[in-house]
Amino acid sequence: MIQSSPPPPDTNDNKRATDRQRTLKAGRIEVNGHASTFDVTIRDMSEKGARLILKAVWIAPEQFDLLVLNPNTGKSDRHACRRAWQKGTLIGVRFTD
Repeated sequence: MIQSSPPPPDTNDNKRATDRQRTLKAGRIEVNGHASTFDVTIRDMSEKGARLILKAVWIAPEQFDLLVLNPNTGKSDRHACRRAWQKGTLIGVRFTD
C-alpha cells in the first residue's frame, strides 16, 4: 500500500487573522495628503487587509490610504494601510484603522 503525505499547509493563510473574500473592486491608493493617487484593483479583502493589483510597477510607500470605491452607491470607504509585502504589481496591505 502506498501512503501519501498530506499537502503542506498554505503558509499565507496561516499568517492571516481573518479569511479574505475574493472581490473585484476598484480602489485608489492616496499618498502625500491625498495629493497623489494611484488606481488599483482590489482582488481580495478581509476586515484586516487586502490584496491589491497595480496597473504598473510602482513601489508603494510603507503607509498610505486606500479608497475603496462603490459605484452602486456613489460612496467610498477609506482605510489607513501599511504595506505588508509587494511583488511587482501585487501588494498585500494591512488596515491600521
